[in-house]
Amino acid sequence: MKRIWQILIISLVGLSLILAACQPSATPTEQAPAEEPEQPVEEAEPAPEEMEPVVLKMIVIADELEAKARDEMMAEFHQSEGGKWSHVTVEYDAKPWAELFPSIERSVATGTEVDIIQADGPDVKHFAWAEVLMDLTDYYTEEELAIFAPASIKEGTYNGRFYGPPEVQSCQLMWYNPEMTDAAGIDMSSTEGWVFGDDGNALDYLQKLTTDEDGDGTPEVYGLWYGGPGWYDYFQNNILRSSGTPGSCSYESMGPDGITFSGYVDCDERLEAYQFMQDLIYEHKVQSTEPPNNPLLSGFVATQTYQDMIMGTQKDQFPDFDLKAIEPPYFTTPICQTGSWHYGISPNTKHFDEALAFVKFATSDAGAKYMWKYKNQLPANLNLYNEIPEFQEEGPRKLMVDFFLEYGMPRIETPAYTEYNVLFGEMYGALMAGDDVTEVAQEYAKRMDEAAQKYAGWNE
Repeated sequence: MKRIWQILIISLVGLSLILAACQPSATPTEQAPAEEPEQPVEEAEPAPEEMEPVVLKMIVIADELEAKARDEMMAEFHQSEGGKWSHVTVEYDAKPWAELFPSIERSVATGTEVDIIQADGPDVKHFAWAEVLMDLTDYYTEEELAIFAPASIKEGTYNGRFYGPPEVQSCQLMWYNPEMTDAAGIDMSSTEGWVFGDDGNALDYLQKLTTDEDGDGTPEVYGLWYGGPGWYDYFQNNILRSSGTPGSCSYESMGPDGITFSGYVDCDERLEAYQFMQDLIYEHKVQSTEPPNNPLLSGFVATQTYQDMIMGTQKDQFPDFDLKAIEPPYFTTPICQTGSWHYGISPNTKHFDEALAFVKFATSDAGAKYMWKYKNQLPANLNLYNEIPEFQEEGPRKLMVDFFLEYGMPRIETPAYTEYNVLFGEMYGALMAGDDVTEVAQEYAKRMDEAAQKYAGWNE
């Protein structure tokens, strides 16, 4: 074999010499012109209309107003950057609340082609832990992050890395019926929140606002409804956290490891707050356990602690209702728990650049204005506070922004939030049903500890 290779190489060399000898040579007086080096040909970037269409798939909450906002947002997205992204569209897979989070996790586990997801603020850490979201830290500059509220940055961050650019934000105020407060002789000239507790002014006001004209023991109008339908950490833990100060067991609601609840949700200052809230129902009878939809606007209660979305309901369904607001009630420390929808990019995406471009546009000044236009919900984009007149004028909008920026705090920051929130609802329901405060709190603190153990070491 070696001999054959030697013969072959000798033959090729000889052939090359023969071919070289056959080429015309340049004479001393007439040299062959030198060939000019080839210039690299730059391929022209295709015009937007020539780009291959890209369809991004996004799992979202079923919300008619958000759908309208996204239609207009997409039209402007196509115009942005000189039409650079006009070939990109988004296909929405809208889910009801109960199906949204399971669908998100299932999509990643099964390799479903999903590009963008919509996540609730306190669940971003859980999704990041479960590797349902991509780490976007390296794709955002400090200037880009600076347009978001500090609470939104915290809610979108997991272990120091940024995963979830915010869509909107939330906070609470205490809304009231001015006809009822006037009739009760309550001075509402101050916007400071009423104070709960035995030494506070709230109970006195709520008793004056509660009316039982027929004397049957069931008021026709209750003084207060705290939150929305059902029991949730977002509403009820807001007032409970206010029973402590920053750093205290009640205010923090869990240990610094993010998975310990015993000694926090069942500590003494928290037990006192539970008892006071329970007494509002059974001893003082200023709050019901089963309010109708829109309890304030329908006249069932005189005051209601709720988000700013109540203003949209008032405008659409109760246009003649004179809706007013003051800061939310509290025990010791004013607070409004924050957090709402965030965008996230799925690790299953095959169109990362397009997904990132859409998310950045949706959270920008240009994109976020559409969510405000249709939902009228507190923006997460700080720039809009200076652009929207309602946030500059005296009234509930400005009051909410001011309170949010001073007292807004993210809900507890833990990857176990989903499990915790379910147990919190059960616990608070048992408390408001009249069960023993200490026994219920201790039982559920242990159950929360157990549910969170699978996340041990998450922040190490």
